[in-house]
Amino acid sequence: MRVTLEICRFTPERDPGPRFEAFTVSVNGTRTVLDALLSAWQQDPGLSFRRSCRSAICGSCAMLINGRPALACQTLVRNAVSGGNSVTLEPLPHFRPLKDLVVDLEPLFESLKAVVPWLVLRGDYDGRMDPETAAKLEESAACILCGICRGDLGETAKGKPEGVVKALRLAQDPRDALGEHRLRLLELSPEVLKLFVDRLPRHCPKGIKISEDIVQAARKL
Repeated sequence: MRVTLEICRFTPERDPGPRFEAFTVSVNGTRTVLDALLSAWQQDPGLSFRRSCRSAICGSCAMLINGRPALACQTLVRNAVSGGNSVTLEPLPHFRPLKDLVVDLEPLFESLKAVVPWLVLRGDYDGRMDPETAAKLEESAACILCGICRGDLGETAKGKPEGVVKALRLAQDPRDALGEHRLRLLELSPEVLKLFVDRLPRHCPKGIKISEDIVQAARKL
């Protein structure tokens, strides 16, 4: 099928502002938006975007697809085309644009540092973990740091979504010495945490779910 990609183009050092450029490509509807974008890149090698694994694991190809944050490698062309067989591609919001579809992800990594994003091992931990706890931690550990949650849910001065996900995952880890005290680092009310926990699965490309037990723990602090 013939598809027109309306791609946001922007080079800060040269352009007064973002503009859109149309690329018409031929691609099977069962292929992904990333495949279509690679065809556009063959027409103009100066087109800038990130991609790596093509398997929804690295998170590199996160962008706005028809106004919604998504992974280009996870979005089928046939599901993305709108009227006239067109797809609009823009960089993720809430991040500084660097060039075309590439944004500055440094704030994302800085937000992780703020929540101590590593396990602080308890000295008395015996190394055992029940299967239920392990399964709960495994699901919340599926974050691929794509930035889509920030692009879709936004952020507050004290709550960067990707940092919240990491902190909540570690706060429920029985091996961690900080444990539920990590919730104090977030400085978020239980009400805001509950809203985040409820909304996250609908926006995360990996469908991450956080146990609501953590909200009850926050109420007790």
